[in-house]
Amino acid sequence: MQNYTNLQKINDFPHTKKDNAQYNLSARVTELSNLLSPSLKSKNQSSTELEINTTLQFALLAMEEAEKRIKRQEARIKQLENLSVTDELTQLLNRRGFLQQFQFSLSISRRNKTGGSLMILDLDKFKQINDTYGHLAGDEVLKNVGIAISTVVRESDIVGRIGGDEFSILLPGASPVTVTKRISQIRSAISELQFSWNHKNLIISGSIGRCDYLGHENEQEILNFADTSMYRQKAS
Repeated sequence: MQNYTNLQKINDFPHTKKDNAQYNLSARVTELSNLLSPSLKSKNQSSTELEINTTLQFALLAMEEAEKRIKRQEARIKQLENLSVTDELTQLLNRRGFLQQFQFSLSISRRNKTGGSLMILDLDKFKQINDTYGHLAGDEVLKNVGIAISTVVRESDIVGRIGGDEFSILLPGASPVTVTKRISQIRSAISELQFSWNHKNLIISGSIGRCDYLGHENEQEILNFADTSMYRQKAS
């Protein structure tokens, strides 16, 4: 399952600026370090040479510290970026992250004239689980369903929790036959969940809608069709 591939491409421009700044700083650190030649470190240095050497050493230490600080800031920025597109409960993509991936994948489909499929899965009677057993039980169900979906999709497929008890699965390049097979596998994986709460075995199931697209459709059309298909399944 590919949750974060291509997200970096979406943010290439600002990261390039940061990478250039770090590269320039690293180059300057190397330059100053080279200036501290053996001749300047000898015991026969003049007072002027000693002052220069001391100044260069302080400058080198300051720049090395600045380089470390930049790396810490970049790590923090990356962490925050990941949090902004990740569902905290299931560790899948959240709605924002999934839609970003969907938009990117759809642009590739248009360019290469390749299709795929979007599935929307909504858990059946999830409110009843929350009302009867509490939200902690509901959270555990959501986490387990996320794991179950992730175990049967391809590495190139994209899975997200787009709200409440609703999940979305994007299968770029998948044929209709493959999609039908995958839906059956997801249903089986969810129904086979051995989930017990307070000595009660909970039966988990979900309604799955799909929209097979060719690549020329727009994002909202595909989402609406898959959503309508899911509600038809739930009503049947």
